[in-house]
Amino acid sequence: MEEKDIIMEDKELNEQESLKLITQMIQNTRRNLDTGSGNMFLLWGYVSAIVTLVVFAGIYWTRNPVWMWGFWGVPVLGYLFSFILVRKQRKLAKSYGDKVLNEMWQIMGLLCIAIVLGATFTNHYEIILPICAILISLSSIITGSIIRYTLFSGFPAFGIALGLNMLFSILDKTSSYLSLLEFVLVIVFALIIPGHILNYCAKKDNKR
Repeated sequence: MEEKDIIMEDKELNEQESLKLITQMIQNTRRNLDTGSGNMFLLWGYVSAIVTLVVFAGIYWTRNPVWMWGFWGVPVLGYLFSFILVRKQRKLAKSYGDKVLNEMWQIMGLLCIAIVLGATFTNHYEIILPICAILISLSSIITGSIIRYTLFSGFPAFGIALGLNMLFSILDKTSSYLSLLEFVLVIVFALIIPGHILNYCAKKDNKR
């Protein structure tokens, strides 16, 4: 390690320098989201929405609940396309914010899978969509808070409201297969719209 690096490590940052460093970290995370997680939002959003609509159409026309197994297409297609997308993207140096967001979404994905497996084992399939809807929306809100996009955080709040409505409908025993359309709206508010906002804002930051 050079003497210059040692001096910089020992130097304490003043308030202005600290704020500048934090701002730079947030901007770097936004730029990385533009070429990485922003596109991931759209990938998982559109895959989830399309699969849900296919499942809804199958149940609507056949009245056969076996179509619900089609939801396993979400993780299968999602992870497959994610693998392809990551391989095509140029690798960027990850900031602390990038790592936090990546780990948070990984945990969210594992929780959703755990809920699916638990609900399947206990024959409580109806709780899968509401709880996953709330988890996805909450993760989007946290993402918006970390990168300080107020508008980005606002839309997933509608997703939480819809998820809670779906959950209350189950408790009131008024839930039906139409809740699949509510889940599509959750995906739109929690992933698709924020994904487009994220890419648009990040591209503006990259032009500056």
